Amino acid sequence: MGKIYQVVVHGLRGEKLMIDLCNTEEQMQKMTVRQLKEKIAEKLPQTAGQENLRLIFTDKHLEGDNTLLSEYGIQHMSVIQLVIKVPGGQMAIVSLLEGGGNNCMATLVLSVCLRAAVATVYLTTISL
Repeated sequence: MGKIYQVVVHGLRGEKLMIDLCNTEEQMQKMTVRQLKEKIAEKLPQTAGQENLRLIFTDKHLEGDNTLLSEYGIQHMSVIQLVIKVPGGQMAIVSLLEGGGNNCMATLVLSVCLRAAVATVYLTTISL
């Protein structure tokens, strides 16, 4: 029996899974993102069909189910991260009125961007 082409997937809880992809270099070159997702779902059934899960290889999000893994540079024993997409880009605007009338008005803009489960807060003050 020939070589088994595999990738390592780091799961949501830190587990490391060996995913068997195929048996030949030719099959490996034809392997798609969708096929990888299906093989991960076989090992982690709780992930099947979840829209908020993302696969990351190096710094690239594996998009397009029909995209070939080889287009991302994925090969035997590549490490792929399974992450949860966190909704972000939400903005809250708070207006503070000081003094009488419109003489002194400040608008506080708080924008929270959540990326890869890390929150970054940007604070901007605009004086009129």
